Amino acid sequence: MKRIKWLILALIIQLYFPTGVIAVDKEKKEGPSGFFLTENRKHDRIPFKFRSNLIIVPIQINGSDTLNFILDTGVAHTIILDPTTLDKSKLDLKRRLMIGGMGEGKMISAHTAIGNSLSMQHMQVNQHNMLILDEPLTMLSAYAGMPVHGIIGYEIFDSFVVTLDFDRKELTLTTPSKYQYNAKKGDKLPILIHNTKPYLGADTRISGKDYNGLRYMIDTGAGNALLIDHSSKKEIPMPTPVIQSREGLGLNGAVKGSMGRIDGIKLGTYDLKNVLASFPDSLAFGLKMADRDDRQGSIGCELLRRFKVTFNYRRHYMVIKPVKSRLKERFEYNMSGLDILAAGENLDTYFIDHVNENSPGAKAGLKKGDQILYIDGTSVKDMNISEVYQLMKKGNGKSLDVMVIRDKKSFFAMLKLQRII
Repeated sequence: MKRIKWLILALIIQLYFPTGVIAVDKEKKEGPSGFFLTENRKHDRIPFKFRSNLIIVPIQINGSDTLNFILDTGVAHTIILDPTTLDKSKLDLKRRLMIGGMGEGKMISAHTAIGNSLSMQHMQVNQHNMLILDEPLTMLSAYAGMPVHGIIGYEIFDSFVVTLDFDRKELTLTTPSKYQYNAKKGDKLPILIHNTKPYLGADTRISGKDYNGLRYMIDTGAGNALLIDHSSKKEIPMPTPVIQSREGLGLNGAVKGSMGRIDGIKLGTYDLKNVLASFPDSLAFGLKMADRDDRQGSIGCELLRRFKVTFNYRRHYMVIKPVKSRLKERFEYNMSGLDILAAGENLDTYFIDHVNENSPGAKAGLKKGDQILYIDGTSVKDMNISEVYQLMKKGNGKSLDVMVIRDKKSFFAMLKLQRII
């Protein structure tokens, strides 16, 4: 169920360009605008896929085949990551933009496209403006182990009351005027919507010290549990011990940082303890965050998936109802020391992308570029990438028999999992 090297799936898609930059193109085609449910429906239930702790929903654009989009509270506008999936003759391209994100690389180019139609089951919008990258960005597909064509976020959350049921893998959109909160639905927590993003205040305890009301962005596009900007004005220290880690890849390249455990974070009446937190380097993270002064960190899906979560942007609150079995789960980091990416036409071929020094993977003799064929006698062709990682989280001290191929030669490696943080 979970991507172990989890962080930067969020950072890759927190694009940094001015809010409203798409909206400045005033020309529109005729027809109604705004998101709505067809046939005067009050709500709509939409199944989603949950891969590498990312919520992936089915979207159609301008009558296209069904495309896979990440549902992300961290983005303001709809973003097309793979322009080759759309019919160019149906696109009205306008302004060219240079955009940047996390990482230390160069900015990339994109265009705005106006007047599009977009649908997700019974949800629809006409005259929809989007951002389209000029070149395909395939990195997210490799992380998720399935094609990822785009990202959608704020516009859906602003138009509906949105409920994420991680247990059923189901998204519910409710017309705001038809949603009624009651205590049986869970704890009601106030949120602030600022520059299209939701923020929550939460008491946090780090190395025995209490930090009351730290502001976190709720980021459904993040695969991590918790991210803390230790270089913020709050002067939050990193806990001890920490490990140096390659946090992942952002839009503009690698993001490095540290990983450690905090004592706990309190959400409503729920006190989550011994939580894994990432502390990214400021060079690739903090210095590029437009809202850095507005928050001290973010909460991602590794934490959120322990609850049934409802967002009501219009009323400025969210509701969390725990999934009892998941609330008891320990927060774990990668016990293999391996980063794995999917490749091939069907994204069902798995390669080792990185091996941490002195990790179980390194001790087993595994190297970057090795193709994984079998794990404990089961072909990885029969697994999605989340299931591959789940096997590698069997527990501290457990052993896995891994068959890989390198330079056209196959061999077995005994991988003994080890908790390193």
